[in-house]
Amino acid sequence: MPMTEGDSPPERKNFAERLQALRSEVKRDDGRNGGRSRPQTPAGWAFRLSVELVAGLVVGGIIGWALDRWFGTNPLMLIIFFLLGAVTGIYNVIRSAMEMNRDAQDGKDK
Repeated sequence: MPMTEGDSPPERKNFAERLQALRSEVKRDDGRNGGRSRPQTPAGWAFRLSVELVAGLVVGGIIGWALDRWFGTNPLMLIIFFLLGAVTGIYNVIRSAMEMNRDAQDGKDK
């Protein structure tokens, strides 16, 4: 809607206050801390941990398979990258479990 001569633009301060209030409301309602979603239930944590592990295995396997096809080194790269994916998946599971433990400790402290 175009402005006419009689209309004046809304004050920036008022807009900034409303924007800040909306952002804090969305952050509070969203349930996110720092922009990263965290599961709230044990089943959510179990699902997250299993996805972390499977994702590492799948990505490592796909990369290894693709490199084998490209270099013609069947199954050397598949084995190497599958193992690297497993290590990465286990590392991510450990990191997520430590985060879960830290969240549990924070809950007890409050």
